[in-house]
Amino acid sequence: MRTLMEKLEYNKRRRSSFGVGYTTGVTLYSEYSKLDKESKRLVKETITDARELAKQGDKYGKGFMCGVRDAANERKKAGVKRSTRVDL
Repeated sequence: MRTLMEKLEYNKRRRSSFGVGYTTGVTLYSEYSKLDKESKRLVKETITDARELAKQGDKYGKGFMCGVRDAANERKKAGVKRSTRVDL
């Protein structure tokens, strides 16, 4: 199984809608805990919008949600309570 960083690098190189969505999802999830209240609200709205796009079959939305899922799983696997920073 590939690591989050391997998946992130792969999707950065792809330059596709899915790849851009994946990179964005990982980045937003990783930075979430450092944001102020208003920014967190905007990120939640963005995730909700991406979820709806993914349900409609949109490649960007699917990539975004996969990025969020993989970043969350990585955080859980590491047992980290706070955000894991991913430098792009």
